[in-house]
Amino acid sequence: MKLRTVLRELGINDYVTGSDVHLDRDVIVFPAAPDEESISELLVLAPEGASEPASGFAGTTLVLCGRGPLDHNDRPAPRTIYVSSDDSRASFEQAFNALPKLHVHLDLQRKRIFQAFQSSYDIQRFADHVCEILGNPLMIVNSDRRLLASAGDFPENRADVLEEITQGYISEEVSAEMEVAGILEDVRHAGHSIISENKRFGQRWVTSIITFHHMEMGRFDMLEQSSPIRESDLELVDFAGSLAGVMIDKLGIAGERAGSGSSVLDDLLGATFANEKTMRAQLALSSMPIDETYVLVMLTGDREVSRAHLQRIAARVSAAFRNCLWTIKDGRLVALVAIGGRTCVGWDAYERAERVLGQRKEFVSTLARNGFRGYVSEPFEQIGVTPDRYQQVSDLYSAHVSSDALLVYFWQHRYSVLASMANTFGQLDMMLDKRVIAMSLYDRDHGTAYLDTAIRTVEHPGSPAEAAKALNVHRNTYFYRVNKIAELFFVDLKSGEDRLAVAFFTKFLEGMDNRLMFDADQMPSTWKRAVGYSSKR
Repeated sequence: MKLRTVLRELGINDYVTGSDVHLDRDVIVFPAAPDEESISELLVLAPEGASEPASGFAGTTLVLCGRGPLDHNDRPAPRTIYVSSDDSRASFEQAFNALPKLHVHLDLQRKRIFQAFQSSYDIQRFADHVCEILGNPLMIVNSDRRLLASAGDFPENRADVLEEITQGYISEEVSAEMEVAGILEDVRHAGHSIISENKRFGQRWVTSIITFHHMEMGRFDMLEQSSPIRESDLELVDFAGSLAGVMIDKLGIAGERAGSGSSVLDDLLGATFANEKTMRAQLALSSMPIDETYVLVMLTGDREVSRAHLQRIAARVSAAFRNCLWTIKDGRLVALVAIGGRTCVGWDAYERAERVLGQRKEFVSTLARNGFRGYVSEPFEQIGVTPDRYQQVSDLYSAHVSSDALLVYFWQHRYSVLASMANTFGQLDMMLDKRVIAMSLYDRDHGTAYLDTAIRTVEHPGSPAEAAKALNVHRNTYFYRVNKIAELFFVDLKSGEDRLAVAFFTKFLEGMDNRLMFDADQMPSTWKRAVGYSSKR
């Protein structure tokens, strides 16, 4: 039991401590000082009239000095505490002698809470166990005011609390009210949980701040509902909160204010917001502007890196962009970057995205130094489509596009992504023009270059001379090939539809690493049977 808990349970009016006395120290209450030298953890009550610790006693001595306020200039001897109380000496001694029983109770409760911590695979399960042990409803929130867990039955007259549980975030109004009332500042100053009363509802709360490595990770709050809150319960809440801090850090859910990534972005990616109002309200509380254009960037490298290293990279990414949220998902760093609003009636977001991302030297150099690439989604203005954009960058990453660039933009490789997603013969069969496929297979079997000629024609519209130059052939040879393409494959390169078929096929082929799955030597056996090809022709 902590010395602070002892003083709370005794209901003292005032106290003055000697040197070497720390209220956060764990003590063992003992009826009286033993004759021989004892262990330093013991706490004894000095005999009536005594003001000094017993000779040779190594523990801490409590001295009852009457009822009135104490003279704080009169410092007691080392390892001594002067206290005042309204109780009589006999009543005070009775309360003091009852403390060992409380000590045993607290020790058992602490062990139960620690066992709950060891057996809990997530923070919600831990909250359920602690609620059962302490007997009152509780809430655990992170530094972004995101509700990580709630347990127990909250009263029906607290519609505000029930709404927060439904929405998954503590409202700005409630947080502001606690700040104005000075509750959070009192907890920070005291360094431990405190009891406060909501006068409007006549309810008492225990409010504690979860810290880990001297960093605020969130809050652990308990409402007095089913069981009366004792002063000793504060010690248990602090202990449970410290274990919750370990879990929060391990799970990486502390929130952006603790440098562990944005809870808002994590919830956007998971589509877990209860409604758009809550989503926009929480986004407004972050560093992101509302109603702009955004891109989602997934940063990943060729080798697996630790979460701690990803967090260090995230700090540099955040420093490079004024408006940026980040989180770690599926072992990759994901950032939401605002690129400003529209500047014209057309869709200029592609150009803006490339300018905002590509011109941030700190961002680009961070990618280069860490062997990372950034996969960039299509720009979007409706924040609710964030999960779809995450799927988009995941598909872009899986497509293995052939590019040496540090930033890979979806709109530059959309056909490659489509091609990589085609995993059945039916999907390919539906997408590709069979005339162009026939042209490709003919070139392979006969050593001709009809498909290349068709591609250069599309790349240089209305300029036969440029197309012939790109093919490194004479103009007459070029025109001969164009005519043969129309004769052999029924593809008219003057037709917009046929030119589109060639262009789509080319981009699609790039997305398949130039492997044509209709090629008998490369297609799976099940596909070969479907198109009637033998393994050797």
